[in-house]
This record gives sequence, C-alpha cells and structure tokens, in this order.
Amino acid sequence: MYQQLKDRYISDGEWIQICREDLNICSQTANRYISFYELVSVYPRIVITSLTFETIMYCKAEILEELARDFELSMRFKMPLREVSINAAMNIGGGWPTSEYEPTADDVSTNTNWDAAWEFSDMVLANVDEHN
Repeated sequence: MYQQLKDRYISDGEWIQICREDLNICSQTANRYISFYELVSVYPRIVITSLTFETIMYCKAEILEELARDFELSMRFKMPLREVSINAAMNIGGGWPTSEYEPTADDVSTNTNWDAAWEFSDMVLANVDEHN
C-alpha cells in the first residue's frame, strides 16, 4: 500500500509532505520499511534468520549481492513460509530523568511541540539531494 502511495506521489515531490502530514512519520522511515517489504516479498525466509531488521537494512546491498552470487542460497531464501507467528512483549515505562531536573509549567504546556523534528530532517535531506 505504501509503495503504491509513494509511486503515485514521488514524481510530484509530494511524498515527504504526505509522510509528514498524513502518515505522521518520517519519509526516510517509510522508505526503509518499503525497502524491507520489497526484500522480504522476494526472499521471505530472511525474516526467520537471526538477523535483526536493522542489520538486514544496513547490509541490504551486501545481502542482495550474496544472494545473486549464491543461487542455492537464493532459492532457499525464496521458499515461501508456511506459517509465521510473531510474538512481541513490550515494556514501556519509565519516569522522569534521573538528574535534578524539575519540569515547569512551560515544559508541559499545550504549546509544546513533541514531534520528532521530521520536518527538519526531511528539509536537511532534501537540501543534500539538491546539492548532489
């Protein structure tokens, strides 16, 4: 779904804006997950290796190069999975920082913007792309 959305709007330069405003995510994060989906749709058995998502994405080019070189390994990774069950246990907790910091009313006001500064990172990446 995201790949189709990206393909539709990338030519108009609206992809970053759609990610930011409609999907509320960073465009680079969306692109990583789209790339992961593309890899897993061709090589589904890569998800049952001991490699983490971060490792797979960091080494994606090397993984694809090795799979292109080793036909037998490639065929083993292309075999469909019979059943996948993903169990996740999340523990989200915590408190205030351990320092002597005491929040003020200004720190927790309704005017505070708690987003992840995606607009800024997208702007920086767009500027880098323009200069290259």
